[in-house]
Amino acid sequence: MMIDYHMHLERGPFDENWWLKFWEEEKKKNIQEIGITEHGHRFKEFRPIYDHIPITAPWCDSNLEEYREFTTFLKEKYKIKVGVEMDYFPEKEKEIKELLEEYNFFDYVLGSVHFIDHGFGFDIDPNDPRWTEKDIEEIFEDYFDKVERMIKSNLYDVIAHLDLVKLWGGRTPKNISSIYERISKVIISSQMSLELNTAGWRKPVKELYPSPEFLKIISPYNIPLTFGADAHTPEDAGRDIEKAYQLAKDLGFKKISIFEKRKRILIDLQ
Repeated sequence: MMIDYHMHLERGPFDENWWLKFWEEEKKKNIQEIGITEHGHRFKEFRPIYDHIPITAPWCDSNLEEYREFTTFLKEKYKIKVGVEMDYFPEKEKEIKELLEEYNFFDYVLGSVHFIDHGFGFDIDPNDPRWTEKDIEEIFEDYFDKVERMIKSNLYDVIAHLDLVKLWGGRTPKNISSIYERISKVIISSQMSLELNTAGWRKPVKELYPSPEFLKIISPYNIPLTFGADAHTPEDAGRDIEKAYQLAKDLGFKKISIFEKRKRILIDLQ
């Protein structure tokens, strides 16, 4: 059973015709279960999580109730799953918890880190001067410190694009293996599933999130997986999911996670 649990419709309306462009691509690639996961920062209801960083339209200007109504229709007609990708900020744990409890229609919640060091959105611009003002070791340590705290927060169901910070390619810290070891131990002690995110193959780094090196460290512990193409446009829907499945099998992973109303169900990776 192939799944794609990471998809964004944000570049179009909440409209069935726009959705069908994604759906048709998924079907061409033999994806059996699909999950839509809009970014939390799309919705005005989640503004309290982002009010400490600079945000501009179209951030925080859509209505979450419209998302709920549209995805309820899609669930009934297309049997999809509905999630949300929520950024993690250590100082906003209380707000994240309260908002996820209030808006509790999701089947699963992806946890991700896109901001470090007082609002540095590291995946926005490779030419941001902060990339050269800071040591690469400091950037990676800051990022993975937040990832570790995110995992320990117990607010999320799935770790999305675990090593996203590498996306521009090039430099990596000398101690990257020790970082991988540390984060792997944190994942093992958690109840979260790990996403294999194929978008990394489309980025300058040209590598899956997380990296094969990272996956080799964690594979003996049989962490359940999810898979996501992280599509923002229809042509990327389901892209390279089959390739990621084969890699997971080759590395010895055994279980996939699917979700319903934030309850995890494990099935065999076949």
